[in-house]
Amino acid sequence: MAASNVGPSYTTVSSLSDLYKKTNTAVKVALKRKTEEFQWFDDMPDELITPSGNEMRIVLDVSYQTGTAMIPDGGYEAVTGTVAPQHGSFTFVQANKRYSFTTLEQGFDNKGRAGMIQRQTLYSSIKAVEALARTIGLQTYGFSTGTVAVVNATNSAGATQTDIQLKNSFGTTLLPGTSTAGKVYNTNLFRVGEGVALVRGSTLQDFGTVVASPAASGLAGAIDITFNGSVTPTAGDLLVFANAVTDATLTGTDTNRWSVGMLDGLTSASVHGLATSAAPNWAAGYTNTSGGRMSYAVQEAMINGLWNNGGVKMNRVIYSQGVRRDIISGERAALRYDNSTDFDWDGEISTKGIKYYTSVLAPPGLFMGYNSDCISKKVLSDKPDYEGGPSMFELDKVQDRGAYAASLNFIYARVWTNRAGTGYASGLTEQP
Repeated sequence: MAASNVGPSYTTVSSLSDLYKKTNTAVKVALKRKTEEFQWFDDMPDELITPSGNEMRIVLDVSYQTGTAMIPDGGYEAVTGTVAPQHGSFTFVQANKRYSFTTLEQGFDNKGRAGMIQRQTLYSSIKAVEALARTIGLQTYGFSTGTVAVVNATNSAGATQTDIQLKNSFGTTLLPGTSTAGKVYNTNLFRVGEGVALVRGSTLQDFGTVVASPAASGLAGAIDITFNGSVTPTAGDLLVFANAVTDATLTGTDTNRWSVGMLDGLTSASVHGLATSAAPNWAAGYTNTSGGRMSYAVQEAMINGLWNNGGVKMNRVIYSQGVRRDIISGERAALRYDNSTDFDWDGEISTKGIKYYTSVLAPPGLFMGYNSDCISKKVLSDKPDYEGGPSMFELDKVQDRGAYAASLNFIYARVWTNRAGTGYASGLTEQP
């Protein structure tokens, strides 16, 4: 029998893995954190008014003066009289976002940061501002009612509600949600984990949490919500955000707590308490619901309407990304090139003196124009920066627990001062 010996041996890394550290990269941002409308907020001028907890009135010269007389030599002069101004009023709205941390985390923050990839409180503060900024972004377009969407079809009773079909973004029939773009937009209004409430008329049905948006079944224009108890979502019910703790009544929801957004100011019969029926000129200076492809002629008509009715030059536009793509598509189709190498792919849309805004939150099929002085703001707190950090938050010790709650409040008002200096075209063609 032949002699044998041990074969060669080797030691693998995995066999001695305890000698190695577990390492991590820095926190990589793998989603879109920032909301464009939160940045556009700075574009609004500050309203010159002393903040009051009683009443803040907007005095409006909103009626035309008449009564000039052409008189003969020595004749009777014109009747005397001055048309009176009218007024509306506004109040502040308060957005609140919180996060928490424990006293153990405090210890790590003080003495153990070497073991952190990123400070826990810094990460929490960034995510808190992310949520707050999106809220302000949505309120850029919505109504003071706080409605996010309307239930389109009645479901069976139950706490776990799947395939809740949505319509009428922000509660307006101007955004019916029947097109592909409209259905996508409706579901994009809701994010998984968002607290919501189902409201019928002015009666709260129950609170719930969004668990799938769009719905897990894949049904377009629908979401899934788990409610605290059994409910029957009924066609016409309203969905509003509800992220406050403890309060189990309608006041614990966003109902009637939003600012006056674009759709509110452009279309409502009453804004800031002044009704168009009492002041016919207190209305958008241009409206076009004909739909179709947005054209330069329609933009020019809007420019004319804002000047003729509001006395201002249109210098701002907000339009959906789909409308923008369709405008580019139409304009490109009309261009002719002698040499294919001369084709410019920028696709930039520009008009001298007008700044164009677009974002994923801009409602589908809409092109909204205005003069930047016609919508102002008043702020009672500092606008938070995304990277502002924990120092922006106020700390509150949780009673009898080894924990703290960090709270950020953003208090503001969006003030419409010249509705006739604003206008819109709706139902416009969207390019996928």
